[in-house]
Amino acid sequence: MVVDNAKIEKNKQTALLNEVSELTRAVQRLERQGRDMDSYRIASGAESLRTCNVLMEDRRREINDLEAKIKDLPDSYSIRLAPIIPDLNECVSCSKKAMSSCVKTRATINGLIKELYPQ
Repeated sequence: MVVDNAKIEKNKQTALLNEVSELTRAVQRLERQGRDMDSYRIASGAESLRTCNVLMEDRRREINDLEAKIKDLPDSYSIRLAPIIPDLNECVSCSKKAMSSCVKTRATINGLIKELYPQ
């Protein structure tokens, strides 16, 4: 049996790029969900605050899982994705300044996409 190291390496690289792409899509999805929370952030009332807090807790759990996956990536990818996490955490919060963090997150992820997947 002949082992084709080039093919094995190419398959590993393809799998890695697929994982990075999946993580990037997860960041985009969470950022959109953070933006969608704005109606709860700006509304007054205990029910809106409760709903916002439940959503925030759920999304922050997802971000924690995402962060662990990012840390497992090779440094060439993790150093690009890890800096997004603090703004993403703020984006899905119930803070009045959360939307500005969503704007930063979107700009960062869009820049990263252009860098990783040049046209």
